[in-house]
Amino acid sequence: VVFDTRLRERYFGDFNGGPDDCYHKVWEVDCVDPNHEEFNVESVTSVVRRTTEAVRDVDAELRGDGGTWACVLVAHGDVLQILQTGFQKIDGSLHRTLPHLETATLRALDLMAD
Repeated sequence: VVFDTRLRERYFGDFNGGPDDCYHKVWEVDCVDPNHEEFNVESVTSVVRRTTEAVRDVDAELRGDGGTWACVLVAHGDVLQILQTGFQKIDGSLHRTLPHLETATLRALDLMAD
């Protein structure tokens, strides 16, 4: 088990620690601008950057023997859906359009070709 803070939950700024029903206010702005920091939140773009960096580092470490590898990443659903936009090479503003990631669900992260 390896802990990596780059897979931490997204910082929801003014809503951090508050009720989940406030998240929709952030997501409404996300779909217009993935770079926004409205309500002092961490931007979608920032989440994509830090999480893909973490996955690249894991890939570099596990690829060392030249073989194929598999690992399980555990993080908050919002973070994982945002990460998936990076792998699918779609705009981060669309992260809420992906199928909802239920608790303890496995989902493959396959890098789409250019």
